[in-house]
Amino acid sequence: MNKKTKQLKLLAAMTGGWLIFIIAFVWLFDPFYQYHAPFWGLEAVLYDRDNQMPGTIRNFSYDSVLVGSSVAENFDSSYLDDTYGCNTLKVIRASGSVADLLYYLDMAQEDHVLKNVFWCLDLFALNTSSEVTLYDKDIPRYLYTKSWLDDFPYVFNKEVIFVKIPLMVVNALRGINTGGHAYDWSADKNFSAEGAMRFYSRPEEIIEPWEDQELEGQVKTNLALLDRQIEGHPEIQYRFLIPPYSMLWWDSAYVNGMLEQDFYILEQTLPSLLKHPNTEVYYFQKEENIICDLDNYMDMIHYSPEINQFMLEHMAAGDNRITEDNWENIIGSMRQLADKITQKEIYRYYK
Repeated sequence: MNKKTKQLKLLAAMTGGWLIFIIAFVWLFDPFYQYHAPFWGLEAVLYDRDNQMPGTIRNFSYDSVLVGSSVAENFDSSYLDDTYGCNTLKVIRASGSVADLLYYLDMAQEDHVLKNVFWCLDLFALNTSSEVTLYDKDIPRYLYTKSWLDDFPYVFNKEVIFVKIPLMVVNALRGINTGGHAYDWSADKNFSAEGAMRFYSRPEEIIEPWEDQELEGQVKTNLALLDRQIEGHPEIQYRFLIPPYSMLWWDSAYVNGMLEQDFYILEQTLPSLLKHPNTEVYYFQKEENIICDLDNYMDMIHYSPEINQFMLEHMAAGDNRITEDNWENIIGSMRQLADKITQKEIYRYYK
């Protein structure tokens, strides 16, 4: 065997060794939890919602899920565990479309028996596409498969090795995005009237109400998807929380001629959810002290973690619950509050 051949074999062996080391290194730390939950009692560090969601749904141990959009990320899920005697996984999707969140729920139900679904339901999500949109350019498809054969972009990814894994270790040591505070993004955010108003410039002219020709079909299709999920799992207790958007959101709907569309969604959604014996619905949009105080918000809809905790505590106490007997009165009260916002309260901030 000549010298050149020996060198090539040595190079191949070293290259193979490094490749095996990299694969083992990524597999061991596994920041997206594609292969396993954390080892040796280490806490899960959940800080990368879209990339970590499929793996945690497949590989973590849980019997309940907290479902929602970015407005649900700042919930302390450990409060649910302590209150309802369960083990809760946060299942989050940006914008919180019904189809995408139901896709995640179907994933969860493949290998887990669920006791509770806590769903922070954005009403505007019911007026979005009923098609699953998870496979976009920012979310690799290999995350959603169980095969290892398509994981090369993960195990040989510079960002995973040099950014994601170190960040996971640092966050674990600092206790960031661990326990019930998975995906919590509230640190260093500006919750104030000034911060919220930066994202809304109130128009001087009010647009006449207009009809969305696709609204009725989209709402009914999304509600049918929810019906199928709820009716197909009578063993699960579903608790829907309808979160409190700020008065900027309500005023924006008013001045842009969309207020009646929002009330249409509300009027269709509440009775549809309430008809199921295994659902409870909690409504927080008419909390005037919250939604009319812009110091609770960083933009039109995103509120501080104190509001998340307020909702959990009131749900646990049975407050703010909507029933088949009171839902119409709730909508009537919300109409009165919306009118008060658009005719009076908004002018405390916009002259």
